[in-house]
Amino acid sequence: MTTVTKYSTAFTAGALLLRETEAYISAISSMKDFFDGHESIDHNVIPVNAESSKKRLKHEIEKRVLAINNERLLDSFLTLDKHGKNLILFYGICKHYPIIKHFMLEVVLKKWQNLDYELEVTDFTNFLYRKMDFHPELLKITEKSIYKCGQVALKMLIDLGMLHKNKIQKTVLSNSILKECANAGDQWFLDILLLSEIEKQEI
Repeated sequence: MTTVTKYSTAFTAGALLLRETEAYISAISSMKDFFDGHESIDHNVIPVNAESSKKRLKHEIEKRVLAINNERLLDSFLTLDKHGKNLILFYGICKHYPIIKHFMLEVVLKKWQNLDYELEVTDFTNFLYRKMDFHPELLKITEKSIYKCGQVALKMLIDLGMLHKNKIQKTVLSNSILKECANAGDQWFLDILLLSEIEKQEI
């Protein structure tokens, strides 16, 4: 029996959250202990003012970081440039939120392959509506929330450098990061980043 992946739209808590995740990862003293569950991070490290926001963002960032589940990638995170950091953050988002992964593979990649580079919020909202037939957990989402999902999804791509003036484009890549992702069995991430077959072979 095939298990249908459940979709969550909790990613609207924030796009890539680079500044906040930098602060969170900076507070981890041992990545191994963190992944083993022996180290917890205080929500006060998150650089926002409201206490409720600190707790909410800490919880969201923690889910994304744990989804990456790669000590080498995260040990190198703070030494990377902005592009490298954003790449790792988006990898974590795609791993934790299958709805983003599937949007990238089923909509963005297909558009790229068809030389259709226009991407609007409606591309995400239409994708979400199509998924409702197979994902009843999406039926309870309001129209306003659906639109926000599209806005945040596109904001992630803008921050990543894959979307500029509503045009899809390739972003700056790091072969060492992509190699880690591929070695972890996540070759699909190379497709999400619009790599050609030749480019994938060079990783």
